[in-house]
Amino acid sequence: MIRKAYIFVALLFFAASPSLASDAFQETQGPHEAFMSGAITVRGEGASPEGAFTQAQKRIMALKAARNKALREAARILDAVTIAGETTVLNASASSQSVKAGAQGVINGATVIREEYDMATGGASVFLSVPMEAVAAAIVPELSSILPESPMYDTDMNARTDRYDGVIVDARGLGLKPALLNRVLTNKGEVIYDPSKAGQKALSEHGSAAYANDVAQARTILSKRGSMKALIVKAKGVSGSTDAELGPIEAGAVFFSNRYTSFLGAARVVYVLD
Repeated sequence: MIRKAYIFVALLFFAASPSLASDAFQETQGPHEAFMSGAITVRGEGASPEGAFTQAQKRIMALKAARNKALREAARILDAVTIAGETTVLNASASSQSVKAGAQGVINGATVIREEYDMATGGASVFLSVPMEAVAAAIVPELSSILPESPMYDTDMNARTDRYDGVIVDARGLGLKPALLNRVLTNKGEVIYDPSKAGQKALSEHGSAAYANDVAQARTILSKRGSMKALIVKAKGVSGSTDAELGPIEAGAVFFSNRYTSFLGAARVVYVLD
């Protein structure tokens, strides 16, 4: 009982200390940060209304106002997330009810990661998080009907390759923009990796891809996804701002490696960006 009381008091102290809580989370400013960090993390602020309310009522109303503001901010960032090319979630929602419903469902399911309430001022803060894998799982499966099909890469050429179980696409210096459908193409426009073809389980667990600032970080991300040996390829160019293009040798290496371990279907793909 004493231990439980101590933990309760400690939690109250921490929640009432804005300087401690605010330092714990990095707020997301836009879609690029969301992709790089793996989540949309936002804070909303609210205040209790004037009037003859109890402290408990003031706390509830202030936190509700803060949560609503955080939800609006998360929705704003999600709307600006790129699907492919110049198409955003907002654009796709306007033409597809299923995409719109998926986006709304993701926002409604946002996780509260911290609440703060200051009794002295009546002010409140709420931190919410929306994982990007949840965004991918809700929206990517709905995109097949609104995006044009492209030819898939295939070849009769035989090639020997090690049994890689993940791929790191180094796209630094090319201006590749993170998106829900960052595809990997050949220089002829044939599709090697299309996130919309990944399994639902993979999308739910990992999202359509991950992003890193360097190869070492990319290896760490893949190792957490079960990859023991990652293939590293350098992109030769970018198509439509969101598709990475590979040369013939790199394309063949990814294609034949995937035949052994099916890492593309498991979305074990990391893009290294500037």
